Amino acid sequence: MRTQRLNAARRVAAHLFAAEKAIDIAVARIAELNAALPAARMEANLAAAVGQNAFESSAEAMVSAAHVRQLLVTTHERLSDAGVRIGLKEMSWGDELKIPSAEIHQLSANRDAA
Repeated sequence: MRTQRLNAARRVAAHLFAAEKAIDIAVARIAELNAALPAARMEANLAAAVGQNAFESSAEAMVSAAHVRQLLVTTHERLSDAGVRIGLKEMSWGDELKIPSAEIHQLSANRDAA
């Protein structure tokens, strides 16, 4: 029974992590778009009113993406709670803090130099 629960939890965790990564990528891309819109307007020497409706809808998309991200964070917390309730509390489903690989190499180099 525990093996079945563990396998099911691992599958769900993989989907959760993929969803979290996807929303972070979407948030980053929307932010890039939001930065590009006023820059393009200024570069083209256009009036502020030109593209305002597009700027507003893109900004609204960022707010919506942030809300979706919060919902996934809440889902993650609730799944963690469910794992405890089904006896998987000692399992680690991911790092609280992800360190980019370049930082990992720097930390290793600093530790080796000490």
